Amino acid sequence: MTADRRSLPPRRDERAPREYPLEYDAFRQLNQQPYLRYARLRTGDPVRAARSVSQAFAALYARWPDTLRSPCPAAAAWEILHTTVGVEGQYGRNPEPQLPCVLTAAQADAVRLHHHLGLSVHKTAALMGTEEDSVRALLRSAARTAGGVCARASRRA
Repeated sequence: MTADRRSLPPRRDERAPREYPLEYDAFRQLNQQPYLRYARLRTGDPVRAARSVSQAFAALYARWPDTLRSPCPAAAAWEILHTTVGVEGQYGRNPEPQLPCVLTAAQADAVRLHHHLGLSVHKTAALMGTEEDSVRALLRSAARTAGGVCARASRRA
């Protein structure tokens, strides 16, 4: 009786087959927990958050070679996540403050990551695929925008 070659463990001189490329695995391991925290904040539901992050990683994997050739893979991945979570977040309650509606998407994401989730400017920039100075600028402009909206609202009250 001969054994099917595919069912045998790899020989020492062979590499074990990988389900995903090493770079993709590393990227996913590095970003999965912060992505889940972000998705949970935006959707207000752990099940929808997990589903949206899973869908985002599936979409990212489908485009992985193109993503690696892009100018900034982290930014490309963040855009996929942001869009996927936004679609999932449309269904059901959303406990996050509603003020980000006056902010740009990038401002709102910087505020969510840095202020709501407590991530450093460095980690926020890494997740969003941008420079730390850009995150600082987004946070400052978000504060000015939110401050202006709050000031106008209090004058009307």
